[in-house]
Amino acid sequence: MNKSRLVVLIILIGLFRTTWAQEVTFFTEGTDATYYDQGLVDVANLGESTFEHTYPPGAPQYDDKVPCSTTAYQGATSLKFNYTSSPNGNWKATIFRNDWSTADISGMDSISFYVYTDNAFPASALPLIGIRAIQAGGTSEVSSQLYALADYNNDLQTGQWNRVTFPLSVIFNDTNNSTLDFTKAKGIIFNQSENDNSSRLILLDEITAFKSISEVPAVTGLTAKGYDSHAELNWTIPMNDLSYQIYASFDGGQTFELRGETAQNYYLDFVPASAKNSTVTYRVIATTQGKESTPAEQTATLRDFTDDELLDMTERYAFRYFWDGAHQATGMALERSNGSGTTAASGATGMGLMAMIVAYEREYRPRDEIKDRILKILNFLENCDRHHGAWSHWYDADTYKTKPFSADDDGGDLVETSYVVQGLIALKNYFTGTDDKSVQIRQKADELWKGVDWDWYRQDGQNVLYWHWSPNYGFAKNMKVQGWDECLTTYLMAAASPTHGIPKEVYEQGWARNGSIVNPRTYYDFPISLSPDWGGPLFWIHYSFLGINPHGLKDQYADYWQENVNTAKIHHAYAVDNPKNFPNYSDKCWGLTASDDPDGYSAHRPYDNDNGTISPTAALASMPYTPAESLKALKYFYRERGQKLFGLYGPYDAFNDNVNWVQPAYIGIDQGPIVVMIENYRTGLLWNTLMKDSDVQAGLDELGFQYQTSTDANDILSNKQEFSVYPNPGSGQVTIYFPAVNTQRSVDVNVFSLDGRMVLKKNITGSGTEIFFDCSALPDGMYILQLVNGNNYGQTKLVIQK
Repeated sequence: MNKSRLVVLIILIGLFRTTWAQEVTFFTEGTDATYYDQGLVDVANLGESTFEHTYPPGAPQYDDKVPCSTTAYQGATSLKFNYTSSPNGNWKATIFRNDWSTADISGMDSISFYVYTDNAFPASALPLIGIRAIQAGGTSEVSSQLYALADYNNDLQTGQWNRVTFPLSVIFNDTNNSTLDFTKAKGIIFNQSENDNSSRLILLDEITAFKSISEVPAVTGLTAKGYDSHAELNWTIPMNDLSYQIYASFDGGQTFELRGETAQNYYLDFVPASAKNSTVTYRVIATTQGKESTPAEQTATLRDFTDDELLDMTERYAFRYFWDGAHQATGMALERSNGSGTTAASGATGMGLMAMIVAYEREYRPRDEIKDRILKILNFLENCDRHHGAWSHWYDADTYKTKPFSADDDGGDLVETSYVVQGLIALKNYFTGTDDKSVQIRQKADELWKGVDWDWYRQDGQNVLYWHWSPNYGFAKNMKVQGWDECLTTYLMAAASPTHGIPKEVYEQGWARNGSIVNPRTYYDFPISLSPDWGGPLFWIHYSFLGINPHGLKDQYADYWQENVNTAKIHHAYAVDNPKNFPNYSDKCWGLTASDDPDGYSAHRPYDNDNGTISPTAALASMPYTPAESLKALKYFYRERGQKLFGLYGPYDAFNDNVNWVQPAYIGIDQGPIVVMIENYRTGLLWNTLMKDSDVQAGLDELGFQYQTSTDANDILSNKQEFSVYPNPGSGQVTIYFPAVNTQRSVDVNVFSLDGRMVLKKNITGSGTEIFFDCSALPDGMYILQLVNGNNYGQTKLVIQK
């Protein structure tokens, strides 16, 4: 194949996915890049003809598979037909559905597929075609008669994809095919048609049977909402199996350009830089069978977002994972967006309950709907399998039954349970109203968390907690919960329990390992006391601190605020240093944690487990610890990576530029910390909610912790930038006064209008307590003046009156 010529054609043609109004798919993607398992070549009857065939790796006995090509009409692969047609032979390839299932094609009227060739290909060279189906009234497979595609198609055009069609009525009306049950079609047969020893190479893709329609209905309910760098379009699907082309006009509706195509009912369009801070006109056109609907039209206005607006947008998008992406019948959070659709994760659900509180506080959804969803989740947690009060890691959300996480992990998971408990305690302290639903939430949450038998998981009274217990294998996994990692909250929640609590010695001997947890080291001038070399994966400083406030949290082993801040700073400094020379690691592209990666799933951390995979949740959920660095990462992920990294639920799970890989999917325990920790950075909401609980305070007291019961919303950052501006009001020539003397400081000064637009940005350097700043060129009015000085941050109102 001529690859250089094909690139342009794929760009032009691959944008247009043709999906029929009613269709049955026989082929759309290969089993992998090399073969299609359900594509069978009749090797026994080839004679002197040839047809390239292959076999799955490790299974050479199945050497009759149709090979694939990575050149495709759409998607990643197509079928490769490489054959020679001899008068003393016959090649035949049957393309079955990808799960070997039957399909009803009796109501369809045509077969369609796409063919690519680099060489002259007359219609007479097209194969014969037929149907493989179950015998009428029986169970065995039978084949139809074969028919010439040449009778219904023209010569193929070289160097491009050609659509080939065949009327099914020819097969249906042939009495020789009366033995076939067309409600149980199995596959499409392609058979040799030439007998002149000609050799040909063609690619086939998107093999479907479909029913034609006369008119394509237009989409309804189109909305378009503008953000900082993208617009989100949503619409109501008028009928099944349509594709939608999205067009945009950046010149007030004079000209439109194709932005993309989707089969979904939404589209996120990241606009070019020239279209930011403007109004864009969008058109959405439904398409099928080469026909188009009338366009639906809507406008979206984009503008520069303030930092707080970007944070709010990110929270909203990540929250959707726990709303739109949840198991709808039960409300449970799914393990991942690209999974079975029924595997619910208890830990992710606990984080989701905390995200519901954020959504309720900020009214991301109608508040009564949120209460109903919470009650639905609590109903599941009450009625699903429990193991001495603990929840399993995974559940089948349809059956409420434990789904084994591994062979002998089919019972309680105490660590995941502690994440559920964090959410339950937060619920009972947040929903304090007297309305029926608030009362139900509060009472049920309290009852559920107090039913966890933490003491049972000490395995016969040992001074340590065990991670797992199984009704079939007992404590066979024999996995102790010991620090330092993501499990601190497991001991804190256990100590908080008024019904099945643990004494201090379990914490000291089990979690802290009689003091061996302390392991002081320094990296990049940032000292840490607990973590392994280079600080461990960043989820260790997220999961246990979704509700437990690290501000002022200290015990005999560590100052947890400082531990967490320095761990995050080590990760950031490591990316800047980039000792392994991975592409794009920098002060704006950083963050290693547990996530998907090109090789599967791994808990990434600096040096010893770093393969170049960046997980956006790592930097974003570190927002309270490294606000300047995390905001810079957010802006990079969103503004610079754009559509390649940002989807329906916010930033995708992970990417690796070293191998040009992106995982366009989401994991529940990665999305939850984004919502909760950004909110904690903004207002301290979940910290304040959990820390006011009397049982939590009693548990912390029992274990010997110092702690804060609340965090003021105006002082979320322990290193908040304290400053004042004078004269204010004034002409705009102002002095910024810092009460703390600093011999030399460099400050980014950002000025925003009240509608959130950044109108001025300067970096100023000075020493002592005062720095002069001139913004007198701005018109009279009220503004927000924001300072960012390294990890320090603050803002105030500024009034200009000349």
